Order: sequence, then structure tokens, then C-alpha cells
Amino acid sequence: HIRIAKTALVEGGLSEVWLMPAKIPPHKTGQDIVDGSHRYNMLKLALKSENNIFPSDFELVRESVSYTSDTLVALNKEFPNEEFFLIIGGDSVLYLEDWHEPQVIFDNCSILYVAREGSEIEKCENHIENVLKPAFHNVTISPFDFKFDNVSSTDIRNMIKAGCREYEKLDIPEDVLIYIIEEKLYI
Repeated sequence: HIRIAKTALVEGGLSEVWLMPAKIPPHKTGQDIVDGSHRYNMLKLALKSENNIFPSDFELVRESVSYTSDTLVALNKEFPNEEFFLIIGGDSVLYLEDWHEPQVIFDNCSILYVAREGSEIEKCENHIENVLKPAFHNVTISPFDFKFDNVSSTDIRNMIKAGCREYEKLDIPEDVLIYIIEEKLYI
């Protein structure tokens, strides 16, 4: 996520990027997820030497499910002179119409997405033109170039659970791995 944020800063011409852990992700209700305070602490450790990329607890202080539409409305209310961009993966573009209040999302931000090379980019472009734009207005969605590595967050959690303790192999900052081990997360 940090490499995506760095790329978005440059490719999207953004002044800064805020990474926001969700208190209760709507797509993970009923699943066992690490507490938001731990996810926020790991994010702070991972970002401590980054410029213009900041951890935000904006969603964590809320008590309800973290709907993107609600967050964007609240951000625009609190920061009325700012322009907001939502950074998502190409896989999310393919079902944006199913998100909670998608029109509110389109009305409150522009979207930057990163897709895996090849067919996912074509699928996203087709979905935007043939599904999203005909069904909604103010649809502003643009791709940005990013080279994915092959390690996903699920892979990292599984590697930790399997006993891997090499931060380089996990592709995470050493401080984050130390925190995970000390707090017995994903183990």
C-alpha cells in the first residue's frame, strides 16, 4: 500500500495521501480482523519516514461500519476547500456499483485506481464505460501506472502465521514486523 501511495502522489499529482484503516470494513463484517488500534499503530510505524503520506484515524473514531460514502461526506464537510481522491484497486472498480451509496462517492471525490496489467485494465475500462457511466453521473475514474509485486496482504499474514520472521521476505518494515510479533498478531 505504501508503494501504491507513493506512486499515486506522483502519478495523480496529489499533495498528500492519507491511509485510513476502517473501523468496521463493510465487506468484512462477521470476519475476525485485527483491532483498528493495532492496524493504525502498524501504519504509523510503516509511514514514519515517508513524506506526504500520513496515517489517519478518521474512520477509526467512528462507531459504525466504515462506509466510504459516509467518510467522503464527512471529509468534505470538515475540509470544504480540499479536493479528494479515492485510491482503489482495479478489482474494486469492477463492483463499485454495489458499494454503499455509489452516487455519493462519485459526487464527493475523483477516483484513482491501480489495476494489475493485462486483462484487468481492459475489464476496468469496459466496466467504467459500459456500467458505471451509464448508471451514475459525475463518474471521474482514472488509472495510474503501478508495477505490482506478487505479495498480497493475505500472503503476508499467511507467511507470518507459518513462522516467517524475515521482514525483507515479507516486504514490510522491520518495525512493523517487531510490532506484529510483540502483539502476537496474525500468529
